[in-house]
Amino acid sequence: MDCSKITQGLQAVNCGQPAIAGTGARVILINYSDIDRKLSVVKDNVITSLVLNGTSKAFDFQSLDNTNLGEISLNRGTYFSNWQHDLTLRVFTKNELSKNFVNNLNGARVVAVIQNKESGPNGEVKYEAYGWDAGLELNEGTATTNMADMIVYQIKMGSGTNSKEGSLPKSVFKTDLTQTETMLNSLIAA
Repeated sequence: MDCSKITQGLQAVNCGQPAIAGTGARVILINYSDIDRKLSVVKDNVITSLVLNGTSKAFDFQSLDNTNLGEISLNRGTYFSNWQHDLTLRVFTKNELSKNFVNNLNGARVVAVIQNKESGPNGEVKYEAYGWDAGLELNEGTATTNMADMIVYQIKMGSGTNSKEGSLPKSVFKTDLTQTETMLNSLIAA
């Protein structure tokens, strides 16, 4: 029995307009347990409605363009394959707020909505959710007093050893880019 079949072909190149690499300065971090999965809507790997439980809020991580790095790799298994999601964040400020942020990620499980430079024809891939199915956890963290490239802390969150993702990062898109950003902004803690 096949668990999946291809359902369409793909024009995999637009010769006059290649995809734009890189990320924007913004990542929205959401505690995994704060997402109301009954009220949130996901269809065909697109999150069209993202709802949080009660008074829960998401948190903005603001840095510099291209300093956040999203990575995806296939985790090939004997019987089933799934996806490893990874997110590297770089912190350029050394203060107690930065230290608390990194310390609080240790042991947390989050979903990260990454702002891409590529938005697609209608804005449908501008934001992608890493860790939607199982969450991301802190897998690596480095710091050095040398602060090469002025990086104070470099942290890498990713899928856990036993819990991977069922798909590539899900797009976050509600009708158009304006409505998508309105939805995401409404989740942020003031």
